Amino acid sequence: MLAATIAIVVALTMQSAGAAVMVKGTHTAAGFRWRPGVVSVAHGTRVVWKAASGSHTVTAYGGRWHKSTTIAQGTTTSFTFRAAGVYRFRCLFHSTLINGVCRGMCGKVIVG
Repeated sequence: MLAATIAIVVALTMQSAGAAVMVKGTHTAAGFRWRPGVVSVAHGTRVVWKAASGSHTVTAYGGRWHKSTTIAQGTTTSFTFRAAGVYRFRCLFHSTLINGVCRGMCGKVIVG
């Protein structure tokens, strides 16, 4: 059952190459979060991060990509993912990273 649910979620969030995918930095009762927190995209997809509420950073960690950009409320930054893999990112203002484990405003892009 869990595997089937995961497969459905991945299928629903998979985007085609050339399309842009939006990830928003929001504030909820649980705190600041990226919404969605995980996106699955095809090679060549551009992911756009928008600071919907507050200022944030989009900072790569634990992988082979590099990005560290601060975005003020209402602004965006983007990155086009060309190689397969898992790309993790976080907001330096609203997350902690201890021994490679991110808590708080953390997310990932899965390129397949």
